[in-house]
Amino acid sequence: MSGEIHPPLLTPAQAAGLLEQVVFEQVLECVDLDALCRLEQSLTLLVGEIDGIPGDRVCELAKDMLDRALLRLPDDIWHYLRAGVVPPAVGCELCEDEPRPPRPDSRPPARHSPTRLKS
Repeated sequence: MSGEIHPPLLTPAQAAGLLEQVVFEQVLECVDLDALCRLEQSLTLLVGEIDGIPGDRVCELAKDMLDRALLRLPDDIWHYLRAGVVPPAVGCELCEDEPRPPRPDSRPPARHSPTRLKS
């Protein structure tokens, strides 16, 4: 070691931007883009069968319907997650600390202790 202090490779703003991009890409991997494309095609066909809708507006209306549904996702996803549908991650301190409403179906879930590696 020469004792020289080297500047960080990334500024805090660059690191935050990089982290934001990584999280976005991971969230995007959770979305089935092929299914969304098929849904848009199906909507286009269904809207095209509605009497009184001009043929030149069919694609635009189907796209608008899908856009409105996608815009609802942020609020709906948080309602879904807060409802306890997603089980807590085993070994996650944040998940274990967060209070969960009792499950209406049956007995309480079994608690597993996190696996510890021997060092």
